[in-house]
Amino acid sequence: MSMTPQEAEYEEFMDRLYEEHKVQAIEEFTAELLQSYYRNNRLLAKPAYDALMEARHLMKVSATAAFVFSAIATEVALKETLLKPIVHGLVHAESVATLVTDLVMGHQSMDRYKDLLLQILLEHGGVDLLSYKRTGSGRNIWEEIKTIRTKRNHIVHAAQVASKEETALALDVASNVIETLFPSVIAKMGFHLHDGYKICADWKCQYDGTPFENIIKDT
Repeated sequence: MSMTPQEAEYEEFMDRLYEEHKVQAIEEFTAELLQSYYRNNRLLAKPAYDALMEARHLMKVSATAAFVFSAIATEVALKETLLKPIVHGLVHAESVATLVTDLVMGHQSMDRYKDLLLQILLEHGGVDLLSYKRTGSGRNIWEEIKTIRTKRNHIVHAAQVASKEETALALDVASNVIETLFPSVIAKMGFHLHDGYKICADWKCQYDGTPFENIIKDT
């Protein structure tokens, strides 16, 4: 469907706005903004983690159900644990508040700001979704996430079923996002995880149960 002249004009305006603010947004964003968000939202990964556990359980029952929960786990983890902390930080940079408001108000803006969000995630979180590949995969994980999202939509809206191969892919992508990429970002922030999802900022507890435990507690 072609755009109306008004829609085309709006898109052109938003493209100019994006280019004007992209560099400034990256420069103003700091790691402290990410750290603060994670410190204040220590259980943000629990819903995605729970969905991943449910997907693994459902593998024994239904490949399609397991696929759907794997897709849910990936999408929630991507939004809540990796991208939302960045958007939150950008909102606190006054010069780009309008830009981010447009992002969160409409899904059509996500592609426009994908590069901005992923660039900040790379620079401050140390994770590159456009180059990271699962072991044995020839595609980056961002492309695989888009493929899984399309299949999920077909399941939900066209009553398709998922093959075992498709479910294995979806489950491994979810596992990589939640159990590899997210912990990597958390570690770069100076934190660590308990039980796979609880963010902890107390560096001393990492030595619990080790020969250093008593020494650390005395410091």
